[in-house]
Amino acid sequence: LAVAGLEASGVDALIPHQANLRIVEAIAKKLRAAGAKEKMEVADDIIYTGNTSSASIPIALDHMRAAGRVHTGDVLLLVGFGAGLSYAGQVVISP
Repeated sequence: LAVAGLEASGVDALIPHQANLRIVEAIAKKLRAAGAKEKMEVADDIIYTGNTSSASIPIALDHMRAAGRVHTGDVLLLVGFGAGLSYAGQVVISP
């Protein structure tokens, strides 16, 4: 967020890699503690599709858009992580 010039309060939706619901909930809790909106949408696709590996973020985003949880112009925080403690994040504006 800092590199993108944003604060946690500017995030409309968090869409992390869907590896484990406990991890997703912990990330959301930390982001909210940093000032994110209480009503920030958080992807929970892991409940329905399980861990779909590298496809989990785009699948979760598609399901959130179809359900009306993400809208055009929303600020999205996408976070991927994997083995060996590798990770990456990006802030995008929903098309």
